Amino acid sequence: MPTGIRTTAGGESHGNPFVGPINYSAHVKVDVSALTAFEIDTYGYLKPGVPLTQAGLLVGAGGFVFGVSIEGSRVANSNSAADIAAVLAADDPFAVVATIAQVNQDIIEDTLGRVLTANELAGFDLAGSKIVLIRT
Repeated sequence: MPTGIRTTAGGESHGNPFVGPINYSAHVKVDVSALTAFEIDTYGYLKPGVPLTQAGLLVGAGGFVFGVSIEGSRVANSNSAADIAAVLAADDPFAVVATIAQVNQDIIEDTLGRVLTANELAGFDLAGSKIVLIRT
């Protein structure tokens, strides 16, 4: 997918949530309809640090964190509910996620603009997750 460049007068900047190396990564088809403005920035990019399942969903009850988004990936035209809803399942994009790494909870929460849910926090500790959450 080609990278687009927009002329802006500044905008959002996202911190790097990774502590140390990213040992492995994978492509995950992201279910955009399950995301909100917390996970997608103003320009329609998936924010770095979003914990996802292997199915490309936010982590729910009993699910484990398969990977964490590494960098901004264009998933919608903006983060408005209408633009997110306009992405059809057939158009759900792929994003690169780190599958073995350490991430900082504070940076993820600052980037998302919300605290991690109880399910997300538990998902880092369940069998299958190889992402270590550094709680600070």
